[in-house]
Amino acid sequence: AVGRGSDMRSAGTGELRAKGRRAEIARPELAVTEWFENGAAGLEHGFELRERPVAGHPGKLRLQLAVEGDLSPRAEDGGKGISLRDGRGRHVARYDKLVVWDANGAEVPAALTCAAGMVGIEVDDAGARYPLVIDPLFSQEAYVKASNTGAGDAFGFSVAISGDTAAVGAPNEDSNARGVWGNQGSNAATDAGAVYVFFRANGLWTLQGYLKASNTDIEDDFGYAVALDGDTLVVGAPDESSNSPLINGNQADNSSNAAGAAYVFTRDPAGEWSQQAYLKASNAGAGDRFGYSLSLSGNSLVVGAPFEDSNAGGVNGNAANNSFSGAGAAYVFVRDPAGIWTQQSYLKASNPDISDNFGRAVAISGNHLVAGAPAEDSGNGSGADNSLGNAGAAYVFVRSGTSWAQEAFLKGVDPMAGDQFGLAVAVSGERIVVGAPTEDGGATGVNGDPGAAARIDSGAAYVFSRAGGGWEQEAYLTASNAEEFDEFGRALALEGGALAVGAPGEDGASTGAGGDRSNNDALSAGATYVFERGDAGWTQRVYLKASNSGEGDEFGTSVGVAGETLIIGVPLEDSNAIGIDGDGSTNHFSGSGAAYLFTGIGSAPVPLPIVALPVADEAGNWTVSWTSTPGARYTLQRSQDLVAWSDVITLVAVGETSSHVEAADKAPAPTFWRVLSPCE
Repeated sequence: AVGRGSDMRSAGTGELRAKGRRAEIARPELAVTEWFENGAAGLEHGFELRERPVAGHPGKLRLQLAVEGDLSPRAEDGGKGISLRDGRGRHVARYDKLVVWDANGAEVPAALTCAAGMVGIEVDDAGARYPLVIDPLFSQEAYVKASNTGAGDAFGFSVAISGDTAAVGAPNEDSNARGVWGNQGSNAATDAGAVYVFFRANGLWTLQGYLKASNTDIEDDFGYAVALDGDTLVVGAPDESSNSPLINGNQADNSSNAAGAAYVFTRDPAGEWSQQAYLKASNAGAGDRFGYSLSLSGNSLVVGAPFEDSNAGGVNGNAANNSFSGAGAAYVFVRDPAGIWTQQSYLKASNPDISDNFGRAVAISGNHLVAGAPAEDSGNGSGADNSLGNAGAAYVFVRSGTSWAQEAFLKGVDPMAGDQFGLAVAVSGERIVVGAPTEDGGATGVNGDPGAAARIDSGAAYVFSRAGGGWEQEAYLTASNAEEFDEFGRALALEGGALAVGAPGEDGASTGAGGDRSNNDALSAGATYVFERGDAGWTQRVYLKASNSGEGDEFGTSVGVAGETLIIGVPLEDSNAIGIDGDGSTNHFSGSGAAYLFTGIGSAPVPLPIVALPVADEAGNWTVSWTSTPGARYTLQRSQDLVAWSDVITLVAVGETSSHVEAADKAPAPTFWRVLSPCE
């Protein structure tokens, strides 16, 4: 039941449906959706209230749940938990970690109550903006430090996560070790860099690997970028200096300063990591900084070199000319079944220009790739003029077979000089997000007015979706507490309908989830904002801070999301703690860095465009085709009226460019199919 005071109204039986990893019960009479989700931290039970229930009645919002059988509830922890006990008084289960968020991502006061076989959820929603999410589970899972924590190491400058594996880069780590599990105690190679791999088993994170380059050298910045997918990890070292081109060449010379390199590591079934490949650009040149940015999707890898100098435009142009200093490039590599990597494509902007820094951010998902050029200067949709210095742009490429072509040139709706649109990019399925961390708009929240009174470098993120063969802006996102110099949008992570946005310049002094957003007492402590896309569009779900939030830490410099887990990198955090969940209260090692893992992030799949069925074959089977991510799971639904949808089948996509499923169900013939994006 839902209501206020004595005015409680039955929620009704509702409609049961599957949505990604969730079982949902839609109760339309009260605009309430209830869900159950089985995750790493337990069974999550929650509610979304789209409208304010019983709005004319005074008092707090109340939800009542009946307890059946011989269980009886007992309130604990000041209303934050309920213990369920059997007829003999024995503890059977616990219902706890109650958190309530409004549409601005602000935490709403709430408590659990119990009486006469009923569990109650009481919410003080007087100042809340609907829709409201009642979610009893969202918590920090781990506080992670290096196993050899050192001042200035910048642990957390880059992060990546895939399933139960997380990688954290520390590009300024100083040991002269080489390979995997070398000596961590030496500091003889200043800023050589390192990467730390963590693995979760039974809810606990442990260090699984300490990785160094095979040719460790001073100031290589190994770990400046990391990309992870399953058992493959790629590490960028943009200041590595060999002049060897392409794959597994000579690593021993340093004749091409800051040409850059990328290193591929793989994990065997025993959990051991080893280096598989050493990658260089086909036109490796001094100062190109190949490996500055990375993104990995299955057996496809894109590597950014934002300071590459050729004047080529488009795909596979002449890479030998160096007349456009800092124009930038991106390189696509693919791996064959034997584990051999080859360069598949050399990508440039369609409008290359000096110092555009194309490739400073890259992202790939299946056959879609996006590259950011934050210093691009055009002010129109064609990219032909240079009237807005550093307005920035993003370029979308699509692969057909083994060939890439530029599909779109993206700009914000209101480009302005200095926005640096494209400094961060993310792609998942048919959706792209582009960060503009130095955008100066005065909006707050979702789809605010970009022309509102300016806040210098407050930042923004732009969401684009694919529609009708093109890309359209779907949402304009800003922080719920946007302030000058927050740099919201400097880091992005997108999976399905879940988006994390880092704002390392945010000044709040609160800790944990949903704290006080109005306090600005910790300059550049940093924050991360989690958005989710539901049936009503994008909403901010939570405002996150470190558990030991400190001035100058820049929490949110890097972010990664996988399923319900979020990792956040904080390279300027100062504690001298070592390993997992140490004491983060000291500040003895300036800039040693840290990473924080949170659980409870939702990533329910977002519907892709509706696909009309082709004509049946002679056997009466219908064939549905779509662009897919190899190895990902998809749910297909069918409908005759585009209103009522039935789940048909969940399958693993196996093709590089598309996947097919034949439905033997022939009568009645469905009119439309809908494909939902990857579940996990």
